[in-house]
Parts: sequence; structure tokens; C-alpha cells
Amino acid sequence: MSTPMSGPRAPRPARAYTDPYSLLPPLDSWEAPTEMEIAQASGRHRLGIDLDDIERFALMAPGYEAPHVDAAQAWLATHPAPEPISAVRGRDAYNAVAYELHLPPTGDGPLAGLRIALKETVAAERGAPVGAGSPLLAGYLAPYPATVVTRLREAGAVISYTTRADDLCLSITGDSSVDGPVLNPWSLGHTAGGSSAGAAAAVAAGLADIAVMGDQAGSGRFPAACCGVFALMVTQGLIPMTGVLGFTPRQDRVVIGGRRVSDVALAASLVSGADGHDLLQGPHCPPANWTRDLTPDVRGLRIGVVEESLSPEFCDPAVAEVIEDRVRDLAELGAEIHRVSIPEYGLAAQVAMILSVHGGVPGMLATQLGSSPTVMRADPRLVRHIADRRRAHPEWLATTVQLSASAAGHHGGHPPGYWLALAQDLIPVLTQAWDAPILTPGSSQVDVMLGPTGDTAPTVPGPEMSREQRLNRRLGKGIRHTAVANLTGRPAASVPAGFVNGLPVGLQVTSLPFREHLLLRIAAALEPAGGHRTAPAPHDFEETLA
Repeated sequence: MSTPMSGPRAPRPARAYTDPYSLLPPLDSWEAPTEMEIAQASGRHRLGIDLDDIERFALMAPGYEAPHVDAAQAWLATHPAPEPISAVRGRDAYNAVAYELHLPPTGDGPLAGLRIALKETVAAERGAPVGAGSPLLAGYLAPYPATVVTRLREAGAVISYTTRADDLCLSITGDSSVDGPVLNPWSLGHTAGGSSAGAAAAVAAGLADIAVMGDQAGSGRFPAACCGVFALMVTQGLIPMTGVLGFTPRQDRVVIGGRRVSDVALAASLVSGADGHDLLQGPHCPPANWTRDLTPDVRGLRIGVVEESLSPEFCDPAVAEVIEDRVRDLAELGAEIHRVSIPEYGLAAQVAMILSVHGGVPGMLATQLGSSPTVMRADPRLVRHIADRRRAHPEWLATTVQLSASAAGHHGGHPPGYWLALAQDLIPVLTQAWDAPILTPGSSQVDVMLGPTGDTAPTVPGPEMSREQRLNRRLGKGIRHTAVANLTGRPAASVPAGFVNGLPVGLQVTSLPFREHLLLRIAAALEPAGGHRTAPAPHDFEETLA
């Protein structure tokens, strides 16, 4: 019997709601800066404004009031505050569900009868609660539904739940939500992986058939691997991010998870295609159909097993053994197995961390979760909501954000923007390294590349862990195998590969953009008859706590 995880098990009661805007000026106001504020801005941003111009600019600044006020009034006239919809706090034994919604389908389509679990960063409906594992978002209501949700309901699906995520989604463990850790359905004493912990756990437990997760550097695929769920992340831009809270546009993606490969392929197909709001999609992004010619036939498929990914430096030997077992299975089914080397294998996680620390975290601190440079739709109310809560309760900021901002916020002595430019310019290096085994002609050329999704099986964050150890786990090695797909825009899938000490581990497959069908062939070849099974029913919840 597993050791129960430390920390709260049952959902905490909702906090009393207070108006987050009571300390802020009216939504349609704009305050001109004083001479003192202009002088402070000049020093802070090194604007070089002399004393005469400080006085002159203070006199001219009120001229900027009309554009701000007129725009705000136009926005308010067309964007009334949403009214809350019916939502019941989660009551499941895994602490996976944030809210029970049960929004009915709006159409009679191919997903009829399927139950959907959304990561709490995905807007289920206008007036539905949206969160990110943080008290900073408590009480916030979505202004409109996410495009993926609208399309799922039109296809006949029921939106059953929003599910818990790690605090501000900056963790890979699944145990940092303000409402307590999400428990792994395969063993309640272990983590579910993060940050999309609740969505993956809900599918693994049989509470839902399909999960819609967010993935910044593996935070959808990694919990899927930890929970024994198949997860597909398609080529960047094919599924719109509209209505999904993002953190770093270069990395943000939607991931679809489920226990049946055919269900995931169908759901991903139905939510794909341009929606006119996600600028990464461009005007010519038709819906895809990944169910066409879906087959478990891998005969002749050239699979490159990345040697570095299974080395002791990057992977627990027990996990590597499970992956090698599946490689042998694929070989027996007719696939050609090649061993490939990517010397730059560990670089992707470092680049992803720099982008998060110097891009995502500053944006979060600037309360920019309500806007994205790549999505036309946004929400000023969310910006104010987070700003006012941070002003009243700075201690509510996630410890992972506090650590990242304090350690790297001063840019290491370099000018602002230096590290972002450096990290962004390393992405072509990563792309070339990962393209080489697929694009270089020769007898060792491959179609796809394979390795583990995570370096270990789900772990137990025991009570003896120090605060430093917990933070290191949350920001640690979990993204080493997954981050490169986000950075390079390529598709990736996490396929349940087997078990280590009774806990699931995943196998990751990647390829060039727009080759999702190859990943699905491998997933289908390794899928048991009837799909991947749900976790065994847990012991009585109160008995487990005792």
C-alpha cells in the first residue's frame, strides 16, 4: 500500500469572494503622470529626460487621456462583465476536479457521449471559473469560451469538469496547487505530474474520456505519462490557443489526451483549424483529419531511438528498460529500428527555462495573463484582477515564480532582452539538430524519433523534503525530454509504455511538423485492445487518509 502524500487531500472550501477592483480606478479612466512620476520613469527606463522636458511633458501628458478613455468606453459598451454559470466545487477522491460543470453539447456530432475534462486554464464558457492553481485567479470568470471548447460541444461532447493545475502552471510535479496536490489514480501516495495534473488524472481515473491540457514545455504530455494516458500535441498553430491562458507564446500549445488513440485523433481533428483569432495560425489553416488512414501498421516505419534520451544522465534505468521493451515490440511488428545521436539533447530544457524566466515570468509579474501577443482576444478585467490581488496579497505569488524572478530578474548583469535574444536564436540550432536524423539521406535516415516522456516514474514528495528540494523538483528535470517539441513547433505524442513499480511511464515520439499520422501509427500499434485501461478503483478515500 502506498504512503499517502503529505499535504491536504480533499478540496479546500472556496474563499469568500471580495471585489478585486475596489482599490483600482474606474475601468474607463486614465491618470496622467505627474512631474515626479515622469522623472521616476526616466530614471527607471534611462529615458534621458532633462528637467525642462519633465515639466513640458507633464503639461502635454493629459493629451493622451482621450484615446485611453474613448477606447475603454468602447470596450465596456461591448464587453459587459460575465455572470457566473453553475459550477460545483470538485469532490473526487483524487483532488483532480476544480469544478463540476456538465455543460451539454450544442450539436449532435461524432463525439456524442464523450466526457471532457479541461485544464482549469481553458475557458469552458462565458461566466465559467478559470484558474491556474493560484489564489491570484480565484473568483475570475471567463469572458468567452475557448475555441476548442466550442468545437468540442458542437461535435456532441459534454464538458464535465475543469481540473486542477500547478500554481501558476510553473511546475512539473502536480503537487503545488493552492487546493492541494492532485493524487495519482494508480497510487494515491504519488504525484500525477504537472502542470495539467487534474486533467490527466481525471482521464486515468475514468472520470472523463478526453482531456484538454495546456503544454508549455511538457506540462500536458508529462502528466499524461505519469497517469497512463495517451496524449497528442500537434504541430504548432494547428489548434488555436484562443480562450486558453498562455505563458510564453513560443512554447504554449494545446494537448489532447485520452485512453483511446482513435478518440484523441478524432477530438484533435475536430478542434483544429483557424478561428480568426490565433495569429500563429495564419489565414490559411484548414481543419486537419488525423483519423483518415489511422492504422496500427508500422511495417517499414523507420524509428530513431535517441541514445542520449535513455542514458543514465537523462533517464532512470528502470524507465529506460520499459522503453526498450516497447522498441522491441515495434521491431517485432515490422518497424525498422535505428539508434541516433543528438549531442545537443540537453540544451532544449535550458533554452525553455530561459524563455520562461526572462519572458513568461516577467509577463506574469506585469499581470499580462490577460493578453497575448499572438491571440487577438484578451481580457483587461483579468489584468486588473491579478494586479489587485497581488497588491493585497503579494505572498500569494507562486514560490516557483518568486524564485525565478529573484534569481534571474536582474538579467545577470546583461541588458534586458539579452537572454531572450540568446535563447530565441538557439531555437534554429535545436531545430537543425533534431531535423538531421530525419532529413539526412542515407541508410540511417529515420521517419520519427523516440525516447521517454519523463526521466522517472511518478514520485513521492515525502514530508522529509526541504523547501529547497520541493522547489528543485518542481523546476527540475521533468522537461528535459519534452521541451524541444514546444520550442521547435513540431508534433509530439506521449504513449503509455508500461509500469515501473506499478506506476505508469510514457514513451515520447516526435517528427517533423505535419507528420502527426506517423506518431498516431506508433501509438495505435502499442495500444491494447479496447484502449488503455483506467486505474484501479481507489480504496475508500477516508480509509486512505487514515
